[in-house]
Amino acid sequence: MPDPANVSAILTVRLTPEVERRLAREARRSRRSRSEVARAILEAHLAGPAADPNAEARRQSLLASAQDADRETLDFIEHAGDPRGWK
Repeated sequence: MPDPANVSAILTVRLTPEVERRLAREARRSRRSRSEVARAILEAHLAGPAADPNAEARRQSLLASAQDADRETLDFIEHAGDPRGWK
């Protein structure tokens, strides 16, 4: 019987040729398999602050609320907001 700690799921994804080339290049550079590189990228992305949109909204709200005036707040939001991952 397999050890439950070592059991993993299989995921099939479609990649553009460019993403596949970049993945293969990183795998060669780091001397890891493409699966290991993809798994590390997914784990890093899912562990980041973007994984919790509510936490990211709170973070940005706290940054904005630390500003003194409405104009400064609007300028701050416009220039310092981090829209990555938001649609």
